[in-house]
Amino acid sequence: IFRWSDEDPVLLCSELDLSMLWFYQKGMAKEHINFNSRTIASRIPPGNKASVNLENNVGVCYCYTTKDGLTATAITDNEYPEKAAFILLNNLLMDFRETFAANPRQYEEAQHDANLKYENLEIFLKKWQDPTEADKLLKIEKELNEVKDIIHKNLADLLKKGEQLDELMVKSKDLSKVSVDFYK
Repeated sequence: IFRWSDEDPVLLCSELDLSMLWFYQKGMAKEHINFNSRTIASRIPPGNKASVNLENNVGVCYCYTTKDGLTATAITDNEYPEKAAFILLNNLLMDFRETFAANPRQYEEAQHDANLKYENLEIFLKKWQDPTEADKLLKIEKELNEVKDIIHKNLADLLKKGEQLDELMVKSKDLSKVSVDFYK
């Protein structure tokens, strides 16, 4: 999380999960993450958000800068859903403000990188490793697809040799067009 500036955003706090890297890679990775996050944060003006593909397609940096100049960035793999990333950043910034509501000067007046004690940042990072935690619609969609796959398997197991399920479904009086379309 940064206090926005187009010259040099002030890093207020950060949390990294570098557990998948070897020990000697972690320092360099942290430097690159900080560099990319700060550079992208400086280029996204207040009231805007953006997703930027990182060099060599190693991931995506999602950035959201609020109108009052708080910026949050998240660097993810290329498969992390954009909608979930921006929900994460929005929730993160709201919680950050709530946490520091008693003394917002801690971040509003910061002139140099700080390491504000914001314990929820680690919790957010762990919880949002799974994007379905971020986006309840995505979670429901995932569950529906799982149910659909089970239905397909069960119906395929019930078919007689040579029967095509699509043909049986079209002939059926029991299924509406919506149900047939859901199957497909």
